[in-house]
Amino acid sequence: MGMKGRKKRAKPLRSVALALTGALLAAQAAFVPPAANADAGTALTVYDDALSADFVDYGWAETDLAETGIVHGGSRAIRLDPDGGKALYFYKDRIMNADEYDSLRFWIHGGTAGGQQLKLVLSLGGQGVTERQISDLLPGGVKAGQWSEVSVKLADVGAVGLLDGIWLWGDGEQEPVYLDDIAFVKGSGGTGTQQPGGQQPGGQQPGGQQPGGQQQPQLVGLSFAEPLAKVRAGDRQPTQLTASLSDGTHRDVTPEAEWSSADEAVAQVSAGLVIGRTPGTTTIKAVYGGAEALLPVEVLPYVPSQGIPIEPVDGVYVYDDALNGQFADYSWAQRSLEENGTIRSGSRSIRFEPDGDGALYLYSDRIISTKDFEKLQIWVNGGATGGQKVKLALLSGGQPAAERSLDDLIPGGIPAGGWSKVELMLADLNLPNGIFDGILFAGANGGDQAAVYLDDIALVKKYVAPPAVVEVRMNMHQLVLLPGETFRLDAEAFLETGATDVVTAKAEWQSDRPDIVQVEGGALTAHGTGIAKITAAYKTFTASAYVQVAQIAPESVYEDGLSAGYYNRSWHDKDLANTEQAHGGDRSVKFEPDGWDGVWFGSETKREIADYYGLEFWIHGGTTGGQKLKVHAYDNYTALGAIDLADYVPGGSLPAGQWSRVIVNFADMGLTDGQFDGVIFQAGTESDQAAVYIDDVYLLRNTQAGRLPQPELPAVKIGIDTSADRRVVSPDIYGINFNDMHPNDSELAFPVQRWGGNNTTRYNWELDVANRASDWFFINYPYDNDHPEQLPHGSTSDKFVDDVLADNGKVLLTVPTIGWTPKERAVHYGFSQQKYGPQQARADELRDAGNGVRPNGDLVTNNDPEDTSKRIGPDFVTRWMDHLKGRTGDRINFYALDNEPEIWHVTHRDVHPNAPTYDEIWGFTEKYGAAIKEKDPDAQIFGPTSWGWCAYFYSSADNCADGPDRQAHGGKPFLEWYLQKVKEYEQAHGVRLVDYLDVHFYPQENVVTSGEEGPIAAKRRFQSLKSLYDPNFVDESWIQEPIRLIPRMKEMIESNLPGAKLAITEYNFGNGDGITAGLAQAEALAIFGREGVDLATRFGAMKAGTTIEDAFKLYLNYDGQGSKVDGTSVRTKSSNADAVGAYTIEGRDGRLYVLLFNKDTVARQADVNANGSVGGQAQLYRFDAKSHVSAAGEATVGEDGGLSVRLPARSATLVVWNP
Repeated sequence: MGMKGRKKRAKPLRSVALALTGALLAAQAAFVPPAANADAGTALTVYDDALSADFVDYGWAETDLAETGIVHGGSRAIRLDPDGGKALYFYKDRIMNADEYDSLRFWIHGGTAGGQQLKLVLSLGGQGVTERQISDLLPGGVKAGQWSEVSVKLADVGAVGLLDGIWLWGDGEQEPVYLDDIAFVKGSGGTGTQQPGGQQPGGQQPGGQQPGGQQQPQLVGLSFAEPLAKVRAGDRQPTQLTASLSDGTHRDVTPEAEWSSADEAVAQVSAGLVIGRTPGTTTIKAVYGGAEALLPVEVLPYVPSQGIPIEPVDGVYVYDDALNGQFADYSWAQRSLEENGTIRSGSRSIRFEPDGDGALYLYSDRIISTKDFEKLQIWVNGGATGGQKVKLALLSGGQPAAERSLDDLIPGGIPAGGWSKVELMLADLNLPNGIFDGILFAGANGGDQAAVYLDDIALVKKYVAPPAVVEVRMNMHQLVLLPGETFRLDAEAFLETGATDVVTAKAEWQSDRPDIVQVEGGALTAHGTGIAKITAAYKTFTASAYVQVAQIAPESVYEDGLSAGYYNRSWHDKDLANTEQAHGGDRSVKFEPDGWDGVWFGSETKREIADYYGLEFWIHGGTTGGQKLKVHAYDNYTALGAIDLADYVPGGSLPAGQWSRVIVNFADMGLTDGQFDGVIFQAGTESDQAAVYIDDVYLLRNTQAGRLPQPELPAVKIGIDTSADRRVVSPDIYGINFNDMHPNDSELAFPVQRWGGNNTTRYNWELDVANRASDWFFINYPYDNDHPEQLPHGSTSDKFVDDVLADNGKVLLTVPTIGWTPKERAVHYGFSQQKYGPQQARADELRDAGNGVRPNGDLVTNNDPEDTSKRIGPDFVTRWMDHLKGRTGDRINFYALDNEPEIWHVTHRDVHPNAPTYDEIWGFTEKYGAAIKEKDPDAQIFGPTSWGWCAYFYSSADNCADGPDRQAHGGKPFLEWYLQKVKEYEQAHGVRLVDYLDVHFYPQENVVTSGEEGPIAAKRRFQSLKSLYDPNFVDESWIQEPIRLIPRMKEMIESNLPGAKLAITEYNFGNGDGITAGLAQAEALAIFGREGVDLATRFGAMKAGTTIEDAFKLYLNYDGQGSKVDGTSVRTKSSNADAVGAYTIEGRDGRLYVLLFNKDTVARQADVNANGSVGGQAQLYRFDAKSHVSAAGEATVGEDGGLSVRLPARSATLVVWNP
């Protein structure tokens, strides 16, 4: 089975080294601010009745930070649902030094359940510094019904140096836990200082015994180097505190003293650095060794110096008069970011003293990539002396990624009295992964040096001529509002590169009827009824939309009961006649919105979205209020769009004990056209919630529907050059996969069908039984068979083969190489709870069959594979080949070496608990491939059937990283290494063991492969097609880089195994019945043909009468008479491929098959021009949301030889252009 929606497996959190290399700072130095910066006292509070202002909640688990039911101290606590893949994440907006605290302490309560499994992670810059299971920190684990204190000794768990994050990860589905009183505390609970006679700040102990019994000199006095400190407002002035000792010696104790100011509004002081705030006088006090010294301070008025104007930069200023908000100052050197005496531009610069181990450290709150920026620009001034020795380092996750000598980058060194520009080309630094998140300057000689001034620090983008705009359009072309309603339109530019750019703020907006609708920067305000034309002008382009301010009429859906024509489609029993609460009449719908459950009102009649404004209903919050719900519009089983109820009730929370009126504009769901037949009120959480009541549900019909004009959009230009980019299209790209859960009921004759998926890894062809792997509790289930006594004849696989061959198709047979198969034709399962203990989940129909995960989240290990399976080898496969040959002759020659072996330790961990390595996958390729080739000289073998992105480059033993397994194989990406092994074997033995490089591909944004059809899903779905080929499209999932799947794989083949073919035997761009899923599938097939894929088989249900079937039918039987699209792909360019995708195949008879995919929500005109002589008539075939593939008339060639075709909204059109 494919990895649809599969996320990247989490890497093990690794410790982050925080020390610079010796070449940068002294060996003992670390990236830790000095202790003098820590003035938090005994504790740093994280949570106490509320989240501390020092922290931000960036978690994505279900949480309530104001829980009042279960509380440890005060009146509030945190309620956390610790489910798998979810985390509570508190981020500190300024880095803290863990060395200043002894422990992290908090209280935890297990609620009614207890035993929850959580993992604590402390992090820096998103990277884990340390991680521990809570069960390891709390003897007996999380207890039910009581509070337990967790105390984590920071040093003992390796949490030293810098930290900025606290995470609590859940595991599996678990009941809520409660957290309270979270804080970092010092060991003694004191301030870290003691009275005279005890240990002083900095660890010095004046007086007392020295080693060897000698008397330590006593402190006799403290003094300042100057009688008065003068500093201007906004500037900083260092001062020095000297201790006089009884032996006549003196020592600088500035960093060890405790400092305070009598009036911090005038001046502040930290570690001897006086900071002027406002003009006036005050006194600063320094305390050391029981003595104190006072220093008068005079703050003079700020006198700004004015440099040249700040120059614009194509990029980001790190510093220009102030630090960019993206960056934080985590320095521990003497510095001022408000220097006003020596400046280059504006009125401020940075003054930095590169002394000793001090460093100027500017930390970015996000990753900086060399893909985004070409160079780092810095202006440097050496002040009165010049010649300073300064190191510049770029950091990533606290580790130095690259370092340079700043003075070496300036001819003649850092200048005195003048400014020099430094430009550091980032590409030349060879940064690991091309990223960094910190910029650090430090003295390079370890001694005292004069101040250095820095200004106009910028990250500069590589200059690229801006791409031309090909079209500007609105995000909505038509819109209906009510009087007084506000709404926002966006203008989007389509660029010649295929990228898009939101230009709302850059456009000039105008309404032709401001008395009906006003517009300002895309923000609309509706007034009187009527229709207004809204325009947005950007450069030489103008986009338009029509907005109708309408009157509405309610149509009843529910009043005391469902209205005529509606029925209850809810997936659990619902109380549609409850009398506890009622808004109108005496009944309502009572609904407990738990576990994503929902109330579904279906209509017997489909309605046009354009005829309706939206939806109105009343909802009562019951006894608690605060329930989380979503409201969806549906078309049959296809989700069209949704809103969050919290956005429609006062204060963002459903109130308790009262009715609330909710009016939803369908435009809020992104819906302006198409059809709908249902509304769902759905729980917005997995958690249990108190009952709500729903009443008086109405559709709001637009009483003046149908009056909105179509927007004026430019024609899309399609150019065809039949002499360029010619590539024969393989008919094998129109294949599908076997699906035993949802059998194919389409009557199309598919050229290839694959016997594949997770259950084929352990399919016993002799007994007709398969293990369902992790998809369903590792259970062996025999297939239904009327004559089991005749097995292996008449098995499910035999019937599959017979059906495919009957349609003259090819069978791609997945053969097991894992070494195990079901031991008998009976139900068995891999993880018996009776045998291996309680587990987190079980099969409903087999209560003893567990999921192999213990209640605490640990995997069941050392189970017996022979509970379900027996060992097999290559002879099991070759006997199957003999069996099939006896039935079919020599008609099966395609063999795939199992299915997604890289993740067997997940999908088949009951028999294969260890992550596969490079050598294991090659080992079974060699063993089974040789046996298959020997048995069938005509065999075409597919391998390694990799699941997706990580498996293209790494083994699972390295967990999607450049780890020991890859390094042990020359550091080569896995697929490249694999193909090289195939070539080496062929050179040694004269046999090519793999003929097709076989990979699987699923877009990693879950919405793409779902059944959703809302605007976000549609946009992501269409964009994800670019991952197949576009070198400029950055995948928006966790991958975050261009995938360019097909060119990448073909380059691997050409470099490592020339002549091999490319197969994509699992993929999916939408698993529903909606139009965008069908359009994306149809365009994917066109891309496969243009880019040269040799074989492809879609994974997912192939149901008759769906848009997915229409997508294939457009190529395999477009006229219902068996006519197919085949031939040679030729160059075809669309002036706006994001609106209308265009592809051309030149048929063997000279016909041109032009495929046009209108992805826009309104009709578009395509002007098609082809070189060479083309006939004067063209037949059109089409499918859209309302009709299946059928003839759609003819188009006539104009006098200029061009063809104009009007394309309905969201439609696929085939132009058959006769010679």
